[in-house]
Amino acid sequence: NTSIATIDGTGEATALAAGTTTISYAVTNSCGTVAATAVLTVSPTAAAGTISGTSTLCEGGNVTLSNSGASDAGTWTSLNTSVATVGTAGLVTGLTSGTSSILYTVTNGCGTDVDTFGVTVNGLPSAGTISGAGAVCAGATTALSSSVSGGVWSSSNSSVATVGTDGVVTGVTSGNVSISYTVTNSCGSNFTVHAVTVNALPSVAAISGTASVCMGATTTFSNATSGGVWSSSNTAVATISAGVVTPVSAGTSTVSYAVTNGCGTTYATRVVT
Repeated sequence: NTSIATIDGTGEATALAAGTTTISYAVTNSCGTVAATAVLTVSPTAAAGTISGTSTLCEGGNVTLSNSGASDAGTWTSLNTSVATVGTAGLVTGLTSGTSSILYTVTNGCGTDVDTFGVTVNGLPSAGTISGAGAVCAGATTALSSSVSGGVWSSSNSSVATVGTDGVVTGVTSGNVSISYTVTNSCGSNFTVHAVTVNALPSVAAISGTASVCMGATTTFSNATSGGVWSSSNTAVATISAGVVTPVSAGTSTVSYAVTNGCGTTYATRVVT
């Protein structure tokens, strides 16, 4: 069977394909021919075949690889067991994000052959860190930003503050709100949170006290809201200090009590005669 092996005149056989053939050595004289025979078995060379399967997986996830065309049963190994391991049946387990080469090795009496398959292990995405102000006034805006792209902004309480797709927070009413930035990939979602306080203009109580005073006398105004500043619109008619109105001349003046915070100033007023 010359498709299995050939042999030359010196007895050197050359293997061509796996299988068996009968080698004959024939001696001829005038009385005829006698042959001696031997069966020659040609073993196949080691062939690792081809690995197929999914090349990406998540941390903690599994994929099963398969092999076709191998000459003999082989063994599975991972070149980076800190990233992924592989079992005897080709089951790959992702451990940490990164890459590893999965090998299928076949060895027989004629040598060793290896096929290689690359896998990538992906982890949960990083949501990064949010930067920006931690306070905003009602009716005003402040811009937040994230150290990573591709995420989605959301507000825990849109009645207190809203946030746009660009990270711009708009204060609605006074209160506290959590602004979240969520990043999603094929392995899941991760998010980070930024606390924002919405401040409103200060509220001021009404001014109380007698609104008319005689020359040479004084009248005292008061306000239940602390921290304000008194002023008179016409100091030629009356001055005010610590709520005590002192007339200067006959007439009228508007007394103001102003309370200020980070979002502005609110006034309570009263006319004094």
